[in-house]
Amino acid sequence: MPVVLATLCAAAYANTFRAPFIFDDFFTILNNPSIRRVWPLFDVAATTSAALWGRPLVALSLKLNYALGGYNVVGYHLFNVVVHFLNAMLAFGIVRRALIHFPRADASYEETTALAYTVAALWMLHPLATESVTYVTQRTELLMGFFLLSSLYCFIRGTESRLRTAWFGLAVIACTLGMGTKEEMVAAPLLAVVYDHVFGLPSWRGAWRDRAAVYAGLAAGWIVLLALQITTNLQWKSGIDVSPLGCWDYLVMQSGVLIHYLRLAAWPSGLVLDYSDWPRTLSLASLWPCALALLALFVASLWAIRRRRWWGFWGAWFFLLLAPSSSFLPLPTEPAAERRMYLPLLAVIAVTLGVVWRGCRGIGQRIRWFRSDAWARLQIAVALALALALGASTFERNAQYRSAESIWADVVAKRPGNSRAEANLGMALLEEGNAAGSIPHFLEALRLDPDEPIIRSDLASALVANGQTTEGIAQFQETLRGSPDYEPARKALSLITQSEFRSAIQRCEATLAAHPDDPSAHANLAQLLADMGRRDEAIAQYEQAIRLEPKNAATRYDLANLLAESGRDAQAILQYTAAAQLAPTDARIQINLGNLHLKKAHWDKAIAAYTEALRADPSAFEAHNNIAIALANRGDLAGATAHFREAARLHPHQPEIHRELAELLDRQGLHDEAQRETAEAQRLSQSKP
Repeated sequence: MPVVLATLCAAAYANTFRAPFIFDDFFTILNNPSIRRVWPLFDVAATTSAALWGRPLVALSLKLNYALGGYNVVGYHLFNVVVHFLNAMLAFGIVRRALIHFPRADASYEETTALAYTVAALWMLHPLATESVTYVTQRTELLMGFFLLSSLYCFIRGTESRLRTAWFGLAVIACTLGMGTKEEMVAAPLLAVVYDHVFGLPSWRGAWRDRAAVYAGLAAGWIVLLALQITTNLQWKSGIDVSPLGCWDYLVMQSGVLIHYLRLAAWPSGLVLDYSDWPRTLSLASLWPCALALLALFVASLWAIRRRRWWGFWGAWFFLLLAPSSSFLPLPTEPAAERRMYLPLLAVIAVTLGVVWRGCRGIGQRIRWFRSDAWARLQIAVALALALALGASTFERNAQYRSAESIWADVVAKRPGNSRAEANLGMALLEEGNAAGSIPHFLEALRLDPDEPIIRSDLASALVANGQTTEGIAQFQETLRGSPDYEPARKALSLITQSEFRSAIQRCEATLAAHPDDPSAHANLAQLLADMGRRDEAIAQYEQAIRLEPKNAATRYDLANLLAESGRDAQAILQYTAAAQLAPTDARIQINLGNLHLKKAHWDKAIAAYTEALRADPSAFEAHNNIAIALANRGDLAGATAHFREAARLHPHQPEIHRELAELLDRQGLHDEAQRETAEAQRLSQSKP
């Protein structure tokens, strides 16, 4: 049978060896210098990839892959497939011994062996495991599974063998090593205790008395896990610091996620690589059927453990392994991931087949068909049909990993609101030389997530590669306005603009040499100099343009903006005032003038400027918001409240506006309305991805 399992595994994953490195693989492998040297071994924790922090054995496996084959992806995939097969064999051993040790199973050796092989085969071939096997970086799940299964298998052997010390020692070693692969390994000692209670010793007291030293040895692995996590930036790694999502909200959300996992286990259709767009703000009222179903399963599992029912162990297996990622600890950057079901899937299959087998066995015994050759052949045929169906689905799923473009296109097709998928599909197309094809995906990603600097910077790169240099430069500049410290955009812009601006300045200077009294030429040169950061020269050119054309409001406005950026507020106010007299219907001028007065706490002048702006454009959000601030500081709470209300009407999805409005309402004694605005601000904050 091991040969049959190996053959099935090789067939199902035959096309995985052509899958390239994707997504996190670029950080953990291709751009990770720490894997390029095997010695010294003790620096495995010094990786630059966050996905490997606190996981030194995974980093070591990548080191060995690189030492043997460099960046040849075949070796990395071969390692993953072999570990997956070994995990299936360990799963077979655990399931078989669980069936043998359960006194109510009443099954022969042949029956338990056949059922255990069927469970292992279906788990090994299930397409829900493809992300863990085919996506190289996710060998974290494979290696954690290997050490957890090894630890539990050795523990079980220790409970039944004369060589107890050797088997228990191997169990402790495997458990300790597993702590260096992934955090879910924390469940291993607890699963050993539950297994011992359900299938081994008759009482908790007896278990603690006879196995205290073994339990302590297994639990000592938690010290290793804690030490590894202390050395990493766990908050940055998990993304806890990027979202206001609370523990309760995350737990409520995970009830829907877990039901989705169970649906994929039962019917693996619609598998996707990325769930970053999973809704974060679903209420308990909308998810109560999911939450109730999971609560029932959880309570039933506790009852089954207490009553020593075989399926109680698998219930503990399911919930304990998913607890670190799907309970109270918020992981907002990745609320769901199919790889998290790698080991929990074994529990689903074991319970499903166990229930079906026992039910069919009971029916078969009653109709006296159970012991016939026909019944045996039917069992084999059904098991083989399921294995072939799952294996074919896995092969088909692996085909979607044939390129970065194909796997991200699959995510976009199945989850069209996923900004990360759109951005990664755009990047895949850009790297293949299809800049024109990548731009629509970057634009869609930016529409879905307008505040993400990486997306805007990548869009800028695509525009430049497509020959749209001016638009690309504008996007790089917009990226840096929103994220001044985003170094990739700064470097790219510097490289592009140095040559572009140099050529443009030469053209402007040539124009000025021929037409020294052309105000537009001076203004154009001023804009170029300002974009290059040469502010003093730019101001001089703007001033020359104004001397030549003093009634040009646009030039005065641009000069005023540059003066304000340079900290020359008094001069900027003079230019804004002059521009406003020339263009009284331009709300932008009055708003910027008001902003400078607001900065200097000139409340009356700021209010006057914002009032003029609103006369020109009654829907100017910034004018309503800022005049409210000025009125509040002057003591006109009613007037400030009116403008904050209008600002909230214009931009209802900004929590800051509702907070400001709530504070003003509270100061006026309108506490009920203030509480409603505060609640709305909290709701909007939590809804931000």
